[in-house]
Amino acid sequence: MRNIVLISHGGMADGVKASLEMIVGKQEHVHTVSLKPDGDNLQFSDDLEDKMKALNGPVWILADLLGGTPCNVALKNYLEDEQVEIIAGMSLPLVIEAVVNQAATVQELLHSTVCQASDVKAKMAQKDDNTTGATTEVNLADYQQFAGKANIINTRIDERLIHGQVAGIWTTSLNVQRIIVVNDEAASDPLQKTSLRMAAPTSMRLSVLSVENAVKYIQAGKYGNQRIFLLFKNPTDVLDYLEAGGQLDSVNVGNMSYKEGAIEVTKSIQVMEQEVTVFEKIADKSVKLTAQLVPNEPAIDFMKKLRG
Repeated sequence: MRNIVLISHGGMADGVKASLEMIVGKQEHVHTVSLKPDGDNLQFSDDLEDKMKALNGPVWILADLLGGTPCNVALKNYLEDEQVEIIAGMSLPLVIEAVVNQAATVQELLHSTVCQASDVKAKMAQKDDNTTGATTEVNLADYQQFAGKANIINTRIDERLIHGQVAGIWTTSLNVQRIIVVNDEAASDPLQKTSLRMAAPTSMRLSVLSVENAVKYIQAGKYGNQRIFLLFKNPTDVLDYLEAGGQLDSVNVGNMSYKEGAIEVTKSIQVMEQEVTVFEKIADKSVKLTAQLVPNEPAIDFMKKLRG
């Protein structure tokens, strides 16, 4: 695994690392070096050298600003070092991609994160008729060869639906081709559907479906051999999906936020008393329930944790 060193003016590097670990968990191989407000190129050079001496193997240095002191010092000291790559223009998406996609080359990393700035209000004003995947009448008989053979590679309960962990971590690590959000409220709300489309990776297919339509389309094989990430907002939607005829082998419980009276199962999962009953009913249908925030953390037995 390569080491990643974030370098910046002031506290930006530390802030980006803190945000990174909030999304993907603790990262022991990500380090920071900062040009202090009262520092200079000599201070920074000494600090960077001390950090680099402690690291073994390939290192990617991600600098905040092309032409700034941190970047210039890194170039001066490591331009000829074949074990070191230097990239300017550090951002949270860039760092997440560098951490998650260890197989990526520098050029692949830059290509995947180029120009991620977006005029959010303008995008929200655009009508996106392709978000639901179900705006026109579908002849399900055309997909008969795939009926009952949906390629669901992960099913997750996540109250936030599509956010950094799902869009930036899970879909990348699992090579997802389509995200299917299953929630009646989201499926009937054009604003939510547009927001979900914006949050999803640009290359990712997305369907936002009611529980009824999700069961119908998935069981009928509408999505062929596509690698599907099935995303539910809460356990009740999962139970409704199963009781409507949907088939699931396992469910990963990711994020359920705190509400007054909730029981803490893990730091990211807070369960209301009535939801405990729902989880028990899901487990009774021979569905394996695990708790796992991000792929590089171990999956734990959710029901054992809930009952313990």
